[in-house]
Amino acid sequence: MNNSHLALLTLLASTTLFSACQQEVEPPPATSAAQPNVVDLVPAIQPAPSPAMANGLATGTVVETLEAAGYTYVKVDVGGQELWAAGPVTPLNAGDTITFSTLIPMKNFHSKAMNRDFETLYFVDGFSTLNSAGGGGSAHGTMATPAAPAAPAAKVENIAKIEGGYTIAEALSQSKSLAGKPIKVRGQVTKYTPGIMRKNWIHLEDGSGDKDLIVTTTGTAAVGSVIVAEGALSLDRDFGMGYFYEVLMEDATVTAE
Repeated sequence: MNNSHLALLTLLASTTLFSACQQEVEPPPATSAAQPNVVDLVPAIQPAPSPAMANGLATGTVVETLEAAGYTYVKVDVGGQELWAAGPVTPLNAGDTITFSTLIPMKNFHSKAMNRDFETLYFVDGFSTLNSAGGGGSAHGTMATPAAPAAPAAKVENIAKIEGGYTIAEALSQSKSLAGKPIKVRGQVTKYTPGIMRKNWIHLEDGSGDKDLIVTTTGTAAVGSVIVAEGALSLDRDFGMGYFYEVLMEDATVTAE
């Protein structure tokens, strides 16, 4: 066999192999329309969130309002779903359009003042209102002017340690050995949130460190006042919904000075 015949045979073999490979990787022919043999590997596009509830905010129409214990409770129709929110006393009317935060939902909340249970209640710092129930506004209502940002709180300094007690820095750094034991601390109230899970929540600072101590109590306190808090420390308290505290003084007795 001469070289030209050998080259021709090699070419024919290569062509046959290439053709076979092409046939192997070709997709099977489509079956009848009644039994499609097609698998869609592209994930289905999820519907966009409802514009009524997005980015931690809800917008809807006021259905009902109640006032109790220094709060305005509002039932709001949000895209066909009725939600309850509670915030500072705010003049609202049925039919008003409002926007509020959904970042602090409280499940199975019991209101002592109204002796009423809420399956879910959203606690908010305030309501943005777009009044649409009549009145002299434009056809689109009048948006309430947002409140100016609060000025940064002055740094707390030089709060003397209570006799027989601990500074806040000491309480936090020794929390493992102090857990479950009643202790006393003195500090300045930098934040006060009432009525969450049937307790009032106080943030205390004394200048001894860069962290505050969070206290729960049935007592009351004014922001800026100096108080003595006495109670037991709890560690790694998880209330769910993202509320986790490495150190917490619970059920404390608070005394203003």
